[in-house]
Amino acid sequence: MVYANSLEIVLKLVIFDFDGTLVDSRPLILESHRIVFSEFRLPAPSPAHSLALVGKSLDIILADLAGPAAPILDMVKAYDLLLPTLRADPVFAEKPFDGVDNLLHELSGLADALLGIATGHRSDTIAPALQALRWTEFFQTIQAADTAPSKPHPAMLLQALAATGVEAKDAIFIGDTTFDMQMAEAAQLRSIGVAWGHHGADRLRAAGAYHVAETVDELRTTMRAALGG
Repeated sequence: MVYANSLEIVLKLVIFDFDGTLVDSRPLILESHRIVFSEFRLPAPSPAHSLALVGKSLDIILADLAGPAAPILDMVKAYDLLLPTLRADPVFAEKPFDGVDNLLHELSGLADALLGIATGHRSDTIAPALQALRWTEFFQTIQAADTAPSKPHPAMLLQALAATGVEAKDAIFIGDTTFDMQMAEAAQLRSIGVAWGHHGADRLRAAGAYHVAETVDELRTTMRAALGG
């Protein structure tokens, strides 16, 4: 058990978003959209529109980008077939933001704190990404789009709490979008926003972020203080 001085909670569980928080997946997302929308002869969405929706479940993103009349299920299947090929190309594979890998190694080495993930990916798409990054063993709970409703519904975080036996008051969620902040608020968790992701610091604060880290170094400093390090 570790006392989070700056956050005024006993911090036992740290849950991270994935895309935009731990990894830069923008090249992968935009190339996926370009190829799949072209395959279905649909106009490609703008990069700004595509990236603004990151964090939600893929079917919900596609319905927003392509319209509800589009063949959403077939498009999801096309993404599933395409994803391993793009991830195998270093140009498009998810890349950890500078300092994130070290941060996860540091936090995972703390005996009294558990780590988790809550992501818009499905279980079968987040697992290969974590394996490629050699991060699988860091996380004691992984909540994904096939096990809970899309963000900002609080189910992912509530399930993470249930899986680890931690109360909401002893947990914190770290993400980069307003969907993340809204999900944390709905689950009654404190949240830290990261400004290097998709929605920016001002939007994160307006959505209820308890704190916004402008850099990974600032996040590391915040977490060290919270974990008594």
